[in-house]
Amino acid sequence: MEVGVDKNSKITSIVYGVVLGVISFVLGLCSIYIVRPLAGSSLLQFTNPFFNFILFVGVTVLLTFCLRKKMGGIWDFSKALKCIYIMLVINHLVASVSTFSYLAYVEPTIQEENFHVMMNARIESMEKSTNFASEEEKQQTIDASIEQMEKDNESVATMTLGARVKGFVITLLPYFLFALLLAALTKNGQKSIGNPTV
Repeated sequence: MEVGVDKNSKITSIVYGVVLGVISFVLGLCSIYIVRPLAGSSLLQFTNPFFNFILFVGVTVLLTFCLRKKMGGIWDFSKALKCIYIMLVINHLVASVSTFSYLAYVEPTIQEENFHVMMNARIESMEKSTNFASEEEKQQTIDASIEQMEKDNESVATMTLGARVKGFVITLLPYFLFALLLAALTKNGQKSIGNPTV
C-alpha cells in the first residue's frame, strides 16, 4: 500500500503550486490596476471578489483536475488532500512574496492611490443613500466610515514582518479547508498500490 505521498507527486504538486502562485499574482495585479479606470463606476466594488476569488477558484479547480491527470488520473481522498494542499501552500507563498515585492519596490504608491479611489467611491455611495433619518446622521456615518478606512489603511501600511508572517500562517487554515473540499470533489479511487507514473 502507498504510504503518504511519493517524492515525484510532491515535486509535481510544488510545480503546480508555483504555476498557480504566478497566476494568483497576475490576478492580484489585475485587481489593483483596474481600480483607477473604474473610478466612479458601480463595477468597482466587484473587482476584488471577481479577480481574487471567482477567477482564482476557477483556475484552482482546473489545475486540480490537471494535477490529478498528471498523477495518473486516479487518486484517493488522502493523496488528493495532501497534493492539493501542497499546491495551495506553494501558491500562497509565491503569490504573497511576489505581491509584497512588487508593491514594495515596483509600485510603492499604487496602494495609497487605490485607497483614495475606493474611499471616494464609498463616500459617493453613502451620500447617494437614502437610508438615513437626517443629513446629520448621514454625515456622522460617513465621517466614521472614513476614519475606520484610514485606520485600516494605516495598519496595513505599517504592518511588521512578524504580523505579515502571522497573517500568512493564519491563511493556511482556509486553504486547508479548501483543499478538503477539492479532495472530496476530485477523489475517484481507493488507495493505490505503488507509485503512479508522474
